[in-house]
Amino acid sequence: MNVLSRWSMGFALSLFVVGNVAANDSVASLGAGGIVIGKTDVIAMEQEDLFVSTDKIRVSYVFRNTSDKAVETRVALPVPEFPENPDMDLGLDTHSTNPMGFSVKVEGKTKKFETEVKKKEGNVKITHHWMQTFPANQTLKVTHEYKPAIGGEAMLWFQEEERANKIKRYCIEPDLVRWIDKNNVPDKGKIVSPRYIDYILTTGANWKGSIGKFRLTVQKNNPNEKLSVCGTGWKKRDAKTFVLEKTNFTPAQDLAVMLLSSYTFDQ
Repeated sequence: MNVLSRWSMGFALSLFVVGNVAANDSVASLGAGGIVIGKTDVIAMEQEDLFVSTDKIRVSYVFRNTSDKAVETRVALPVPEFPENPDMDLGLDTHSTNPMGFSVKVEGKTKKFETEVKKKEGNVKITHHWMQTFPANQTLKVTHEYKPAIGGEAMLWFQEEERANKIKRYCIEPDLVRWIDKNNVPDKGKIVSPRYIDYILTTGANWKGSIGKFRLTVQKNNPNEKLSVCGTGWKKRDAKTFVLEKTNFTPAQDLAVMLLSSYTFDQ
């Protein structure tokens, strides 16, 4: 069973393929991530619970201010930069100041935030941010969620250099490689269509020390999808849900998830 395979979020594409397809019918995955602050020596991340699917990214944190003084600092959620006038469907409202539907709660209460929009050289950079007080010698629970911008292709491009790149990026195991080769044959009326989710995980290294308890849950849309993602120690919770748990975890790489669906069509 190929469930897990490598670390390394993103723009939505949902394609039901009828007839012939082209390899360039694709949408790029642009990676967002969790909330960030500058490097700190006093605020520790005791817990991080990350849920990833094509419909939702949800992150719950438990922070602890380890100092004897309250710390007030600006916390931010950067949205992936995107073109002001894209030449393809990015799967989100590029005219919105909150294109990913970002929301945040602190200790279970909705937190208001500000949004900064910068436009430069045809690109748009959006950052949601707010001032946050971390009480002295106390924990603080922060939860945020948004809809990921996922990438995809009408048909998986799995030839030559791209084949090697995807095997490495998503840690595709040999059994899944063989499944792809068997089911991604358009001349025989069979294709494999991928979706990609990227998530910037390494910002967790900004907090004091490592993450005490880290849990990552990846959920497929349906049991028939194939999942490939890097990492060791994954456990299958049910037919769609897979969980990875770590203690004293310092992320060294970002997360890259690949979901594969197979289709048949009349030639």
